Amino acid sequence: MRFLTAIIATATLTLIDTSAQAAGEVNGCKDYDVFILRHLEKDTDGTKDPGLSQLGKVNAKKLAELSVFNNINHAFYTPYKRTYETLEFIDAEKSVYDPSEPQQLVRTVKDKHCGETVVIAGHSNTVPELVTAFGGSFTVSYAGQNLSYSPSVSLDENDYGSVFRVTFHNERLHQQLYQLNPKGKSKMQLRK
Repeated sequence: MRFLTAIIATATLTLIDTSAQAAGEVNGCKDYDVFILRHLEKDTDGTKDPGLSQLGKVNAKKLAELSVFNNINHAFYTPYKRTYETLEFIDAEKSVYDPSEPQQLVRTVKDKHCGETVVIAGHSNTVPELVTAFGGSFTVSYAGQNLSYSPSVSLDENDYGSVFRVTFHNERLHQQLYQLNPKGKSKMQLRK
């Protein structure tokens, strides 16, 4: 019985240690607040690098006015117009990142922006990976039971409103999901 208890305790400590490493302990960063979102509504001009549509530009201005974005220290965008334009009105220093290197971005945030609040604009196929790279997780349940594996997650091509927040503070990981401009609302707001 003691042997079984020791195995369970070891397995539990391993799980806690793994999540702590994903959340920040690897680089010594024990405090960060990261907002991750897909770029806002893009133009359909047929180019490979479209900017934001008129609606996207209006929403980018409204995004910057939200109180939760008042204390952003740094903003990261990909080398595409639409991600820069999404963050353009946020009053923070901005840097470009390579969307094919999410772990490099995580290292940069933890090494250079530890203790700060950052926002990252990505794409439908990169946002879920960034969320998990910062320690966030997605679960899938069926009939009230969570599946025992991590699902593959991608955002719908029309999803321009999900803002994922991953915070690591006081050695605890917190996750929040906000929705911008909920359906039927004329005013942009964050909805938990």
